[in-house]
Amino acid sequence: MEKINLGSFEMEVKKSFFFNGLNELRAIAALAVIYHHIELHNDFNPIKSHFAFLDYFTGNVGKNGVFLFFVLSGFLITYLLLQEKEKCKTIFLKKFFLRRMYRIWPLYYLIFAISVLLIPYLAVNFDIFKEDLSSYYRITDTHNYGIKGILFYLFFMPNIALYSGYFITGCTQAWSVGIEEQFYILWPVLILYFNKNRILQVFFTVLFLFPILIFLAKNNYIFYPLSVIIKSISFHFMAIGSIGGYLFFTKKKLIEKYTYSKWGYFLIIAMIAAFLFNPFFFSVIQEIVISFLFLLLILFTINDKNQWIFRNRLFFYLGKISYGIYMYHTFVMFLVFPFVNKYFSNFQGGIYYNILLYPLIFGITIVLSSLSYHYFELKFIKIKDTKFKTL
Repeated sequence: MEKINLGSFEMEVKKSFFFNGLNELRAIAALAVIYHHIELHNDFNPIKSHFAFLDYFTGNVGKNGVFLFFVLSGFLITYLLLQEKEKCKTIFLKKFFLRRMYRIWPLYYLIFAISVLLIPYLAVNFDIFKEDLSSYYRITDTHNYGIKGILFYLFFMPNIALYSGYFITGCTQAWSVGIEEQFYILWPVLILYFNKNRILQVFFTVLFLFPILIFLAKNNYIFYPLSVIIKSISFHFMAIGSIGGYLFFTKKKLIEKYTYSKWGYFLIIAMIAAFLFNPFFFSVIQEIVISFLFLLLILFTINDKNQWIFRNRLFFYLGKISYGIYMYHTFVMFLVFPFVNKYFSNFQGGIYYNILLYPLIFGITIVLSSLSYHYFELKFIKIKDTKFKTL
């Protein structure tokens, strides 16, 4: 009987800590990153050339998708850690780190292996990959695969590798995963050792301090190599999410009251759209403002009482496999671009080129990510959820 009761309790807790709507946001963020990378890689883009109003959106939607991921991480991790600290009177750091390792590391190191072993092998041994010269030259550049660059990626510092000029095809998108992991090392320690009244001050300190440090580093006021490290760690986006996580933890009913309005929800979406298509401020201010809008979107999205919130089965599923979508898509691009360039070169420079390119990259990425989730990642997720849960 006790076992059944315990199981029921665990089921209720799990349910209470699942926020509806966030998988849909993850899906949108991941798909935005793919779109941005395709357009960044695509030299024959009639959409961009014919519709100038898309230029700013296309050039920045990828990093905005990553900012949404960062804000989401800050919100969720902070809220869950505060819950754990309140219920357990402590934070079990070892279990927290193991949960993150089992979820993030297996796929990360699989992508790393594909990027340093399989991709160079294919590029060197099969002539078709010369059809995509920008990737081919990057892969055959020995600088990118030097011991220093490999070690950066191997020891979970892909963000520092990227800012140091090491571009490993298939793995460069992992820079944001590196920042997430470094955030996971710092944040539980801060929440454990600062009381509930002080921790909000810490979040605001990080929010104001990091943009200043990054500005100083980018303008050579901080010496190398510290400048590279500072430029590559964007913790202020997580701090924005953490402020929201703290407020939702301490003022849940008040926030739910003000996120019930459908007009408020539509206003937030309209404002986000405006910032996605137009640069209203200097880039650092623009990024912070849109990240706060993302936070408001998250707070509206998790309010189940608001019937106008976006819910969709397909996007829910894509959000569930979004880590794979984010990690696999550059490998898929490496495979698809040479194929399309070789066999459908007559379409280059026309709309038909993109009509072929986009379904192939999105479709293969989603199928590969789904297979990875169900037959690879899920094995580690089950270990994480059964052995290292604290709530």
